[in-house]
Amino acid sequence: MCGIFAFVADPAAPRRPDPVGPALRALVRRGPDAGARAEGRLGPRPVTLGARRLALVDPAGGAQPVRRPSGALLVFNGEVYNHAALRRELTAAGEAFATEGDAEVLAALLEREGVAGLGRVEGSYAFVYLGANGGPLLLGRDPSGARPLVLASVGGELFVASTVDALLAGGRVPREPDLDALCEVLRDGVVHGRRSAVRGVVRVAPGEVLRVDADLGTTPLAVPCPLRAAPRPAPEGSDVLAALRAAVRDRLDTCRPAGLALSGGIDSALLAVLAAEVGAPPAFTLAYPGWPAFDESRRARQTARRLGLTHELVPCPADPTPWVLGAVAAFDEPFADASAVPTWGLGRAMGRSLRVALTGTGGDEVFGGYRRYWLLGAGPWLRQVPAFLRRPVAQLLSRHAPQGARLLAASGDPEGLYRGLLRLQPVAELAAVLGPALEAAARPLPRPGPESAAEAMAEDFVRYLPDDLLVKEDRAFMAHAVEGRHPYLDSRVRRAAHDLDHRGSLRRGRQKQVLRAYVRANVDPGLARVAKRGFGFPVDALYRGALRPLAEEVLLDRRTRERGWLAPVGARRLLQQHLRGHLDAGQTIHALVLLELWARRVLDAVAV
Repeated sequence: MCGIFAFVADPAAPRRPDPVGPALRALVRRGPDAGARAEGRLGPRPVTLGARRLALVDPAGGAQPVRRPSGALLVFNGEVYNHAALRRELTAAGEAFATEGDAEVLAALLEREGVAGLGRVEGSYAFVYLGANGGPLLLGRDPSGARPLVLASVGGELFVASTVDALLAGGRVPREPDLDALCEVLRDGVVHGRRSAVRGVVRVAPGEVLRVDADLGTTPLAVPCPLRAAPRPAPEGSDVLAALRAAVRDRLDTCRPAGLALSGGIDSALLAVLAAEVGAPPAFTLAYPGWPAFDESRRARQTARRLGLTHELVPCPADPTPWVLGAVAAFDEPFADASAVPTWGLGRAMGRSLRVALTGTGGDEVFGGYRRYWLLGAGPWLRQVPAFLRRPVAQLLSRHAPQGARLLAASGDPEGLYRGLLRLQPVAELAAVLGPALEAAARPLPRPGPESAAEAMAEDFVRYLPDDLLVKEDRAFMAHAVEGRHPYLDSRVRRAAHDLDHRGSLRRGRQKQVLRAYVRANVDPGLARVAKRGFGFPVDALYRGALRPLAEEVLLDRRTRERGWLAPVGARRLLQQHLRGHLDAGQTIHALVLLELWARRVLDAVAV
């Protein structure tokens, strides 16, 4: 894992302060081991590529930027897991390598084969590649979107970086918010798609490679799917386990200490079984003393004990204010999914001894494990409930049947039931607390979302996974120089799961039964029957208790009022209703607090 930066200058522009140094300093936590830069040209334009390195492969020799004998340059964030096999192929074709690093392999592959070579890469990556003799410049991300890459064109110059704050650090990119993106944060907790929270800064899309020419025009290039292969007849589940075993092995092949984020569910338990076959990586689990509804540590402890793994519990503090402020500092864009806070705390604990952590991220998306996929069948009849009845009935159900209340409220969402189920809160509840600049957050455009389980799974790969889960893990872990790795997102695992789908196993989550059966036989029969809980954070209780002072300090502050994003009377009333127990508004309060603290840190450039 690294932090990367590229700057394409205007040769006719007057001499100005160098943006590369400040950008690399902003990326130090992503790459604490070393930093360097190299110069090249894109046509007549000077180009500087810079990298901060977290050395996980060939620590001594795999320095970046990589310079090819031809003069081509590469900076690279992430890992190529099959780099040894690719090196052997390229060596047989006449290529010579000076290091054992995966970045050098990727640079050689791109120079020899162009973007077509990415079809043979198994990895999670983002890169900037500058061809020899004046270009072109290629910007790319892996198909899952596990590693970030953003760009901005300002004043005839181009800036590319791993994170938004690195782009802003040089002072050339304006610190202006994209208000439409901030509305998405209040509705869904995250910014979706190509836009970012800063106007003019856009993301390279997952699986996309952009060609940049000397006029700074960008052209998307066709990229082949990695490791495509024809389905093979085999007993149901055998291909899945073989692929997952290979994915775990590849992701534990590192020169630095590696471990496992272990929850109480089956996805991470299965990874623990397969990781224990390779060695004995330590496992880390978040614990919630005093909040049993959120705590999965007992199941995780049983799994670690059965497998003989060293196990560390990471208790969420009674007052998690430092964790909230740590998460604010770690995220370059506003991120209101409250589970980012415990993820940051888990990353801090792992960072004391690890540099790599396997996680179960993607298991539910790949194997259809979310209950919400199968709730979509209720959509048609729920839409028959009159609008004037939906909210009062949902409020009545909220105390005794909260899942039913959430389902009913979601059914009235303008974007359909599935998008409604993923909201932080029903959008109608935002209307009373927002100022004029953000009042559109309570009125999303009526763009219907998925209506079937298959459509929902497909959307999660382009929306929920890259915009929420992988962003959360990347920023929270990399704040402590820990690289998260995701065996379930390996293309071989996804292909094997897809083969199960073609055998008719998508019905009612039957794909996930393959994983449950293996956990039942090899870990704990009881664990395979445990209902999914998710990785939560008790925001309702905390914003009535330990986090109440933070909420009052931020939401009632003069700077917040003057920004104009909130309606002061509505924000005060919401906070009072929550504190009195008349309304469970912890998610909304957390989103508003995080949005304002992000604005102070990133837009105002003030430490929080």
